[in-house]
Order: sequence, then structure tokens, then C-alpha cells
Amino acid sequence: MKIRNIAAKTTAVLGCSALLALVPAVAGDHAAAGEDLGAEVSVGYDTDYIFRGANLGQDLLWSDVNVSTSLSDGLGLNIGAWYANPTDAGDDELDIYAGVSTDLGGMSLDLGTTYYYYPGATDSNTLEFGAALGTSVGAFDLSLGVYHDIDTENTYVELGAGTSFDLTDNISLDLGATIGNNQDEVVGGQADGLTAVTITVGAPIGLTDNASLTPYLGINAGLDDNQDAGDEIFSGISLSVGF
Repeated sequence: MKIRNIAAKTTAVLGCSALLALVPAVAGDHAAAGEDLGAEVSVGYDTDYIFRGANLGQDLLWSDVNVSTSLSDGLGLNIGAWYANPTDAGDDELDIYAGVSTDLGGMSLDLGTTYYYYPGATDSNTLEFGAALGTSVGAFDLSLGVYHDIDTENTYVELGAGTSFDLTDNISLDLGATIGNNQDEVVGGQADGLTAVTITVGAPIGLTDNASLTPYLGINAGLDDNQDAGDEIFSGISLSVGF
């Protein structure tokens, strides 16, 4: 399952927010450590492919490869690719993404782009640009993202919040929530306006210094004209290895 937001590594819980979420979480971490280059490989399974409040398929198998580097002090670059295969319903999808992130002093700014390629339905391919701000208030990471698809001419706005705390030396608990709004065209069978509130609870388990296993449970509740879709409970698990 993929939800695009900036609530730090909430995306590891949610499955994958390939573009803007991984930039601060991966590139920022490597830059802070003084490393010039880092990479992460992830694979996962989700009972439902929930993207921006819409269910795009069931029994989702996905994989992600991304590389990050520090361009200069406080400026990070992240590029990668995410492939999704909903085995029960939905189309295969390849997302190719790139983004930069910078620290504005108490706030992060992320700019990026994603190309959505559908091998079985190439007339659905689209290109999206996004910008997002992220900050921390107490124990919570907050984000506001705006994403515009130049092919569908839809603008999507999303608010996100997340927090994390340690349960043991190797296990933590991650909580994340997002609420979104489609500004223009109908996307993924949704009406314009408020889409859904999506809440997830994940438990990343540190297997080694560079590998983690993350099971999660979530609920997606439609809002306004999207309430007819009903509330959906979904879950999944992912494995990530950093280099």
C-alpha cells in the first residue's frame, strides 16, 4: 500500500510513499551521518492497495529501490523506482521518482516528481509534481503536501501526522494518519473534495543494524461524497534493507 506524505518514516509503515516521504527519511539520515551515498531495498505485501484514500486493488505485492545522497550541507537528493503488482484486482504499476529535500530551520521542504507507468494500460501513464513542508511539534511529525498531475490535471492536498516510540531495543510502535482532498478531477473512482482519513499502526522490528521487518494494520474511512466506499480495514508487512 502506498500513501504519499512526509510523516518521516511513516511510509515504511504504510508501505511506500516513494517520492517525498523517503527523501527526508533516507537522504536526510545519510546526510546527517556524513555519508555521501546510501541505498535502500524494500519488498512488501498489502491486503489492499490504498492510495490517497482510494482502494486500487487487493493482494498487493510491491518492491522499491532508492538511492540517496547529500548534494551539499542541508540539501539531499533521492531517486528510485517502486513496482506494484495487485494480484487480485488492479493494474501493475511502476513509479519512477526523484526529489530533493532541504532543512529550513525547524521545518523541511521537499520538492519532487513521480512518473506513473502502467505496463498494461499505457494510456493511463501520468506525470506528477509535488511540494511538501514538514515539521515537528512535540512528539509528532506534521506535514502538508500539494501534488499536481499534469496529465489528469488533478491537484491533491494532504495533511499528515505521525509519531513513533520504542517498545523494546529492537521494536518500536509507529502511528500515522493522513487526510486528503482532490481539488479537480475524479481520481481512482473518487469524487472531488475530501477523500478519506487513513490511520495506521505499525511495529518496525530491527533484524540487524541495516534491516527491519514492519507489520502494520490500518483503517481507511471515506469522507463526504466518498463515504459510500465504506470503511476498510487493511494490513501488510514489509522488509527493508539499507546499504
